[in-house]
Amino acid sequence: MPQTAKNVLQLVANGNYNHKPKDELKRRAKNEQKLKVSAEHMNPPSYLDAGAKKQFRAIIKLFKNTDLLNEADIDEIARYCDLTKEYKSCNARLKRNGRFVEGKPNPDLRLKLQISAELDKLAKNLGLNPAARASLAINMTDDQKQEDDDDF
Repeated sequence: MPQTAKNVLQLVANGNYNHKPKDELKRRAKNEQKLKVSAEHMNPPSYLDAGAKKQFRAIIKLFKNTDLLNEADIDEIARYCDLTKEYKSCNARLKRNGRFVEGKPNPDLRLKLQISAELDKLAKNLGLNPAARASLAINMTDDQKQEDDDDF
């Protein structure tokens, strides 16, 4: 089964160049730069509640000095914030009602696990977990070193 295309930053971040030569990676990076989306208007969507909007703004503030997030990511960030709110609600219901309801597993337990798995995927995509950031940081250093080497 063919893999989905990933941008050069993701390839570098994951350390998976797919055996692509340097000139191919440079060409792709140049083309991706042409397709770059603005990050000027990173406002939370109106459908988010107050708590999710607050989290949305906090994420944008954390990443404002990077080129990782842009306007094309608004819906994914909003989905992450909305799911986080839902996860917290589910957790509160579990605490209130317990893990078992009438001798059967509480349906919120399964829902919590499903939401948690989706949050993990979104966090990885958005660079919100330590492993994703560490991977990006390691390879950003490599990119800087490569730029310095290219000058000579």
